[in-house]
Amino acid sequence: MSEMSSRTRGGPLSAPSSSSSSPPSPEDMMSSSKALLPSSKPRSSRAARASGGGLLTFLLYVQPHGASATAVSGGLDLIRGISYGPVPLTSVDGVGQMPGDDWFCDEAVPMWGPRGRGDLRIMRDLGANMVRLYGNNPENDHTNFMDEAQSVGLSVAAGMSDWPFFQKAPGNCRDTGYDCFEQVKTLYLQNLQKGFLRADGSYHPALKYMNLINEPDLKMPPAATGGGWLALSQFGRTLISTFDAILEAEKEANVVGPLINLTVTMSFAICSSCPEFPDKPALGQMTAFEDAVYHPDRYGYQPRNDLLAAYRTRFTHSFNTANPAEHLPEIFFDQYVQRFQSTPVYIAEYHSVNVGQAADLNAILNLARATPLFLGISFFEFQVAYWKAGSEMEFGMFGLSPNTLANMVYFEQDYKVHCLVPQKGRADSSNIAEDLAQAYGGVGVNDNDLCQQRVEALPMSQEGFVRAASRNPETELLEDYVRKLVRHLGGMVMPGQEPALRSFVQTQQYSSFDAVAAALRQRPPWLVFGGADARCVANREAAPAVINAAIDWVCSRPSPLSCTTLVLPEPCVNNPYRFADQIFSRFYLSLGASADPLRDCSFEGAALLAHPKVYASFTGATECLFASGVVQPLPTPLQLAPYWEQKASWSTVPSGVTALRGARTNAKKTP
Repeated sequence: MSEMSSRTRGGPLSAPSSSSSSPPSPEDMMSSSKALLPSSKPRSSRAARASGGGLLTFLLYVQPHGASATAVSGGLDLIRGISYGPVPLTSVDGVGQMPGDDWFCDEAVPMWGPRGRGDLRIMRDLGANMVRLYGNNPENDHTNFMDEAQSVGLSVAAGMSDWPFFQKAPGNCRDTGYDCFEQVKTLYLQNLQKGFLRADGSYHPALKYMNLINEPDLKMPPAATGGGWLALSQFGRTLISTFDAILEAEKEANVVGPLINLTVTMSFAICSSCPEFPDKPALGQMTAFEDAVYHPDRYGYQPRNDLLAAYRTRFTHSFNTANPAEHLPEIFFDQYVQRFQSTPVYIAEYHSVNVGQAADLNAILNLARATPLFLGISFFEFQVAYWKAGSEMEFGMFGLSPNTLANMVYFEQDYKVHCLVPQKGRADSSNIAEDLAQAYGGVGVNDNDLCQQRVEALPMSQEGFVRAASRNPETELLEDYVRKLVRHLGGMVMPGQEPALRSFVQTQQYSSFDAVAAALRQRPPWLVFGGADARCVANREAAPAVINAAIDWVCSRPSPLSCTTLVLPEPCVNNPYRFADQIFSRFYLSLGASADPLRDCSFEGAALLAHPKVYASFTGATECLFASGVVQPLPTPLQLAPYWEQKASWSTVPSGVTALRGARTNAKKTP
């Protein structure tokens, strides 16, 4: 049931196939009809990071597992995740031409960001506290996704894609005898440098889980569960060398502070080759992995790091299943809690399409509350996977409407961001999203709002004001629009002053955008402004192409603080948003007292004059802002050239900047 084609480095998605090289079907591997509900076809599984600690009150980090599991069963928050792989296609057409499937990079912000479809905010409203991800191109920056997830109360469960394991050619793990150390270490170091770590070397607080590999028992090697000791040893070597590589990358990156949790997500197949539990789904694979951690020499591997210590303090088992809650105690959990007495587990993909969702989701969460070590679930999945076709399309809770909300430039290819349409369950035709919100304790979503442009997308102009007022003349949308305007003026609504904002919107009869802006510039007492500490920064809601166009415009202006005088630290030049923080803040400050935030710090929505508390929430912004009038001389073009040739996360390079080094070389963004 996991996402297919994890092509992590951004290679083209593969169209659904029944190739003989696919893993064997569940029916071929299982002796029990209850072990797994049949899926439409075998999958290559897109190596994802198991969804995990998206919890606000429960962190595994480096606590002993027993203490963590007890805390969960004692009443703290369960994992309430949603699996997210929003391929923007309404059929299999175009699958092979997609430039990537990394949906938590900046280029996909029109889908997950608040100015576009707002997928992360929809998940929050459904009551989720974690988002599980699949495709992962480490050349792309993921900082903004982490920031947005944190801002709406979601933790992130990322994962390594299938690229290093069997898609990279040549040089994948199969080519190196199922020793994945070098391949994985290189990629994870890039992940750490492109959003997983903050400037101080600590993990981003939103990131809680890293999945070493998704369903390795179906692909490393494909015969891992039934191919005897040789296949099982290759399976174990794959996992412990990957585990070792993650630890080594952390060491080389000098990671400090709390460490994230690690997991391996097994399928729900039976492992007849496994010495333990040869007739139970997933359990045999988990015990085989544990054996490889304890006895790596048996699996032909010599670790560089202390795998056992990391396993005991940071590891959580996980698995994917399409079985309903009523089956799971007998075929999995009763045995799990006896065999693994201190290692937590969660279900990384959960959705049984043959039963009513309302009852089953409540049942599985009640089971988690009652079962020691069982942390919760990630619901599979957010969006219908049209590109997979067949019965795989039954799992999504939202389909795609013919209507669209935005356009998305995804690595120089254009895609439509379709409106979401709630899907009905197969068993009882109920609204799946409503059932999930009820089980997760969310406020739910209004179906009528799913194809309405979000307030963040409305322009700061008379046109935007009129659209906000006409859609909801009484309060809510106009209230949000005024809050957005305050934010662009460098202010914030003071804590506890939301009623004053509501009263301002309800009682003041402003007929125009200019009238509202003028009233706010009078600084009513329920607002606080950043004053001299406010800075013109890149708007993280904007797509990279918008940011780059604004950089291009600013860099083309005649100014004493032009782009040709820049000397910036590396974190400020390997990301277009942080680079723009420097460019925009320099430009705005150079205007002096004549600067106007709505005129001189907007650039068609690419920037905003931000209160210090606002830009402090943008990872890396504080370190990259222009804060003084001291300008150092520009390094020679040859000194800048290496950066411009490595900026893989930029969808386009601003021409005003590339002029610094002469003719541009087009960098290939995805191998």
